[in-house]
Amino acid sequence: MKKIAKFLILVLIVCTFGACNKSTTASTQGANAADNREITVTDGAGRKIKLSKPAEKILTNYPIAVQILCALGKQNNILGADGNVIKDPLTFSPKSGTNKVSSANEMNVEQIVASKPDLVIMQKKNQKIVPSLEKSNIKVFVANAESLDELESTVKNLGIAVGREKQSHEFMNYYAKTLNSIDNKLKAVDQNNRPKVYMAGGAMYSTPGKNMFQNSLIKLAGGVNVAESLSESAKWSQVSAEQVINWNPDVIILTQYCGVKPQDVLNNPTLKDINAVKNKKVYLMPSKMSAWDMPCPQTILGIMWLSKKINPQVFKDIDIMEEVNDFYQKFYGTTYTKLGGNVD
Repeated sequence: MKKIAKFLILVLIVCTFGACNKSTTASTQGANAADNREITVTDGAGRKIKLSKPAEKILTNYPIAVQILCALGKQNNILGADGNVIKDPLTFSPKSGTNKVSSANEMNVEQIVASKPDLVIMQKKNQKIVPSLEKSNIKVFVANAESLDELESTVKNLGIAVGREKQSHEFMNYYAKTLNSIDNKLKAVDQNNRPKVYMAGGAMYSTPGKNMFQNSLIKLAGGVNVAESLSESAKWSQVSAEQVINWNPDVIILTQYCGVKPQDVLNNPTLKDINAVKNKKVYLMPSKMSAWDMPCPQTILGIMWLSKKINPQVFKDIDIMEEVNDFYQKFYGTTYTKLGGNVD
């Protein structure tokens, strides 16, 4: 069989990211589904996957899936994962001498089959190899968590697939409760006078249009994305300094991967007359552990953080550090502070 891509099966990996520090294991936590009960789940491609019992041996090349599995307390059941995930010290810490792969884009059918996993979780872009795996009786869950709704669906179905329905419900209830609380607070903000927000993506002058995930986060946090009308495609739009000046945003948000720090913007003479610069409302979005503006379990923290930065008076009673630590303790078994994280 032709090698589709590099995917190294890592056995007995020790997880250190959040839940990876939990002392409890699958056996001590107790499964939420009967061991011999056949279960059916729906994956991100709309496919129905039937399992004779909750999956115990799991392979994945999808970083978001790794974080979800850790949040569900199944970190000890991950046989292997993408090398980019492993290189993140807050996700995996493989045993000494364990080789790492360099990309999440490729998978090797022969190695997957040889490992005999109960379930393979892959990104939608890799689904071309699903037929090859299914011919070898390998169960495959195609994950697609590129929006809040998709993230919720993925958590729900993976919770069922791995026998962690209770934990998945707790996670989704936390999301729903938090979003509802934010929405209720934002009712005090004039819909026609919400702060204008500019977000820098891959570079200072790369920003999200209306179909980007980040656009929805700005709206949920009570802001107006100044670039919302730029593009209908789900890609970053390239703009000029003149365009940003013309928009005159009230708040500027810099992502961790934009290559620019708040002080760079505040000291840029070209941007000195922008409201956000004049009022020093230029912020670097957390976190170095995982990008809170991307679809992942920590996205809800990004929404909370954005809410307070965009509408500080409305959310003045919210202690972001406390909320973040509570989230990590609840779903990852340790605090954000203990992991070395901080929130500006």
